Amino acid sequence: RDRVTNLFGQHVSPQVVERLMAEGTSGGGDVRRVAVMFVDFRGFTAGAQSRTPQEVVDRLDGAFAVLVDILDKHGGIVNKFLGDGFLALFGAPLEASDAAQRAVAAGREMLSAMDRINAQTSWPLRIGIGIHFGEVVAGNIGSPRRKEYTVIGDTVNFASRLEALNKEFGSQLLISATVREALGEAGRDAVALGEVEVRGYEQPVAVFQLG
Repeated sequence: RDRVTNLFGQHVSPQVVERLMAEGTSGGGDVRRVAVMFVDFRGFTAGAQSRTPQEVVDRLDGAFAVLVDILDKHGGIVNKFLGDGFLALFGAPLEASDAAQRAVAAGREMLSAMDRINAQTSWPLRIGIGIHFGEVVAGNIGSPRRKEYTVIGDTVNFASRLEALNKEFGSQLLISATVREALGEAGRDAVALGEVEVRGYEQPVAVFQLG
């Protein structure tokens, strides 16, 4: 239990800890197919300027609590909190054959939850979500003095780029072609945005929007 806690901190639910203890964890890096989700709050910096630091922390913590509960429900974990956003994983550290479907279901539920929260607060927050599905190297990575469980690879980079594209399209949930393909009929409401220029990539890539 201590080893699992050292690897994953508080980023996984008690249920995941129990499964990791039963199945074992890999200390080194291994290649696996995962769904990577980036979530970011829109306009948060501007709203924070007129509020006290404590108000800012309380608002973020409240929103994070709701979103992380949704992740737990769909079998995802928060890998890193990134200021006013986070990186979440589906399919690592525990494998999941339906990782892409789980990620999209969680993303849809997050949008609904934020709508409910915003209807009850004087500081509404809008989120942007990007989801990509592909191979990553997952493992305990870092210096000899400090390591953390994380994922590395182009799949992670592209998921981050997808999330950022929400600003360009005025959207809230964007997915890659590999996610759309994995969804099958469940993704029939995905709107094709065409071949999009993505920073850092030579060729335009297909992007889809979900409501």
